[in-house]
Amino acid sequence: MKSVKLFFLLCSVCVAFGSVKAQGVSVSAGADVVSSYIWRGSYVGPASAQPSISLSAGGLDLGIWGSSSFEGTWREFDLYASYSIGNLSLLVTDYFFPRDLPDGLGSRYFKLSDHLFEGTLGYSFGESLPLSLSWNTNFAGDDDYSSYVEASYSIAAGDVSIDLILGATPWAGLYSDGFALINASIKASKELSFTDSFSLPVFTQAILNPDTKDVFLVFGISF
Repeated sequence: MKSVKLFFLLCSVCVAFGSVKAQGVSVSAGADVVSSYIWRGSYVGPASAQPSISLSAGGLDLGIWGSSSFEGTWREFDLYASYSIGNLSLLVTDYFFPRDLPDGLGSRYFKLSDHLFEGTLGYSFGESLPLSLSWNTNFAGDDDYSSYVEASYSIAAGDVSIDLILGATPWAGLYSDGFALINASIKASKELSFTDSFSLPVFTQAILNPDTKDVFLVFGISF
């Protein structure tokens, strides 16, 4: 019942935002297509489409993000709310993994225990120091309070933006059996121009998980 209330509360807020456009509310929608779905150094699914929609007003963002594999073997439906104050950001995410495909067994959306809730605290140092830090902890749906800490440093190299990323889990949980470095990656992004007025952002990311000793190379394009 709490999940039902949470879902309809978000819908009500979305409708309210849509009715106050004059007050500076913006709506954005898009999608990524990735060659494989890698999350925090771990393989989640094969090539996928990952659509999203969000509403923003001031420092507040409300959104929906999802992932569906082209093979029909993986789905994800996430709600999130974030608020930024200067360089500091607070984020709450409701992760939900729908019924198994293709038999339709498994999770039920309006059952609270089938959801995973995470809180995130992030800080960006700004243009003078292009370093971002985040701490992410599951606070409901996970008895281990599994956590993930990440540092990302950005470098501009001509028309290519490079992100150097290190991520670790501080204790035993969903990510590993104890403290471990689970994500060491480099991501290169650029705008791929087709005409003078049309271009698409693309990226390639090389990912190493030192804990599982696994490696990935991912290509993605955004629309």
